Amino acid sequence: MLTAVTIALTGSVAAYAESESPAATGGTGTDREVTFTASDGLELHGSLRVPTHARKPVPAVLLIAGSGPTDREGNSSGISGDVGTLRNLADTLAKNGIASLRYDKLGSGQTGMGPYAEDPGRVDFDAYVEHAAEGLRFLADQPEVNQDRLMVTGHSEGGLIALVLAQDETLDVPPISSVGLLTPASLRYLTTITNQLTAQLEAGVEAGVLPREEADALLASLEEIVESLRTDGRLPDSVPPELASLFNPYNERFLHNADQYDPSELAATLPTDVSVYLACATADIQVACSDVDLVRAGLAERPAGHTTNSTLYGVNHVLKEVGSAGSDGSEYGEPLPFSRQLRIELSWFVFTQLHLR
Repeated sequence: MLTAVTIALTGSVAAYAESESPAATGGTGTDREVTFTASDGLELHGSLRVPTHARKPVPAVLLIAGSGPTDREGNSSGISGDVGTLRNLADTLAKNGIASLRYDKLGSGQTGMGPYAEDPGRVDFDAYVEHAAEGLRFLADQPEVNQDRLMVTGHSEGGLIALVLAQDETLDVPPISSVGLLTPASLRYLTTITNQLTAQLEAGVEAGVLPREEADALLASLEEIVESLRTDGRLPDSVPPELASLFNPYNERFLHNADQYDPSELAATLPTDVSVYLACATADIQVACSDVDLVRAGLAERPAGHTTNSTLYGVNHVLKEVGSAGSDGSEYGEPLPFSRQLRIELSWFVFTQLHLR
């Protein structure tokens, strides 16, 4: 998920092997423990779910988590409780005869930091893209999988990775027939951070806990930081301590690299034969539906029937139902129902776009 930055100010930021174990929860089929090794030497650990009673080979979906140290289930060390976004998606797909691969991202679960442990400042956004690309290659190579019916589905920041995978021919990944974008990152990375920090600073001023002049000084510094990262790929010489937990040498390379990608422009360059399911959520406090509309605009010129647009009502950023109670993020790990609307819509999408096409 896109991690909401807080001014309080705590910061943000191919050899195969496998063994079988029962699926931890729900769904149809079993989770097979797998590993795959990316070109940077990182061994990624994941779960391959194959439906039990489907005729093989079956269509398959690569599931990509959002930002931060998010594991194969969709859980993050920064959030207490069970978020379970990716596991719920795997359950839904399996019940519809679709295999899936989800994995512990760099810095999470069994994957850990690997070769980046001694120098985390080497991590950039493209590393996450390459890890997903290797995951897709691994998924396509499984004997139970139909290589002609592959889908990539990303949640939040994972949606941006999915867009890159689907349109960047230099990555040399198997052909992608469909893309799922679930509450996807919809603005350039540094624009998202700027918007979040600005809203928090203004809220502090309104609540009377932050003097106007201090907020203005931080906003001016923020503008300078963003300009420097975008143009030079470097932080300015001086960063206010209130912002240093987010803007520091460890994050510098990643922030510059991630900001080079504009989701709406990537959407506009998707191959026209790739079908897309795009969903925003009305109770999402991290990615507004008005932001997702920019990605919708990028998809607007595609052939009729190749894009399914959805608005998930009463659903939060991690795709759980919150209804009229709304969301403040504290409920992400609570045992709330996974969006039934999403389950129904995604089931129909994969039936028509993966089984029938």
